[in-house]
Amino acid sequence: MDGFLSKVGIPNENIYAIDKHYSADGDAENCAMLYEECLRKLVKQNILPLCTYGKYQYPQFDLQLLGMGPDGHMASLFPGHPQIHVIDKWVTYITDSPKPPPKRITFTLPVINSALYNLMAVCDDHTEQCPRSIAEIFKHNNLALPAANLTAQVEEMWYLDQAAASLL
Repeated sequence: MDGFLSKVGIPNENIYAIDKHYSADGDAENCAMLYEECLRKLVKQNILPLCTYGKYQYPQFDLQLLGMGPDGHMASLFPGHPQIHVIDKWVTYITDSPKPPPKRITFTLPVINSALYNLMAVCDDHTEQCPRSIAEIFKHNNLALPAANLTAQVEEMWYLDQAAASLL
């Protein structure tokens, strides 16, 4: 809120934040269900449109700003975890995240990819793993890395700093 949303003039009533404390400290599964219910209400109120993606419909955001972790994760979709394969829900949860906090909720991959535009911003965290993950995505299309599965309905954009792109 302080670093971005409060500076761009979006009214508070237009912000539908995930209760991160409830998901981290409480029942992540229930928190995911409640947030999906919130999104479904926004669809019913014609605030969010739907996008057909495969045999399902998902909420369609205009733009999503994403980041990628050094291991190639995006949102809370981590390599080797089953959440990347969830297609019958809009929001899913993880209780054993390899990055703290262990309990999180996240959009499913089809919801992320239903956005009109997806912008992935990656800054190297001064480890060698991030540039290696970027190279795996762009040179080898390693779909085991969740960020390699990023698409969008109109355009996906990747913004990499020089360190993150150093192995391309």
